[in-house]
Amino acid sequence: MTVTLTAETASEYDFVVVLDASGSMGYGSTRFAGKSRWQEAQESIFGIASALNQFDSDGIDVIVFGGDVKVFEGVTPDKVEEVFKSRSPRGGTPLAEALAALDDLAADGKKTIAIVFTDGVPDDKAAAIAQIERIADKQEADENFTILFVQIGDDQDAAKFLTKLDDDLNCKFDIVDAITAVEADKLEPLDLINKALND
Repeated sequence: MTVTLTAETASEYDFVVVLDASGSMGYGSTRFAGKSRWQEAQESIFGIASALNQFDSDGIDVIVFGGDVKVFEGVTPDKVEEVFKSRSPRGGTPLAEALAALDDLAADGKKTIAIVFTDGVPDDKAAAIAQIERIADKQEADENFTILFVQIGDDQDAAKFLTKLDDDLNCKFDIVDAITAVEADKLEPLDLINKALND
């Protein structure tokens, strides 16, 4: 069954953006001359927040991970810039801890759609995989939790890891989809959200 985003269907979901703020996100964008990967992600997240704002004015939740993990709740389009100004890329890539924070946010019982923007391999690949499998295995239905990974940049090790998350996990439900930023670029923000909804 295909889900189309409307005000009614949007109310059934929590939308969360998970943003890699590790040091490598400060590297130059491979797609936009003169911009960093961090700036590239900001444009994408602003588009997502703006698209969802048509249906839910309460804003989205944003989890930023890079060295540490910080959660911003109720981020509307006009607050996206504040999130990015609150920090700059630094530190490692604690994806497992970010996914644990995502799991905590999802405890309200609503269906969850998470879009993760990342450019590299996490600090602890096994822990990140275990966290995804833990989330997937406790779901009652496939559509209750979806994680769409969008790879920023062209790191080959990151691409291999995200392909593994997409294709090779041993879970009760397949809750992960992974695409490149180039693929995401071909989609309007609303289409990207609908892709996550209908994985």
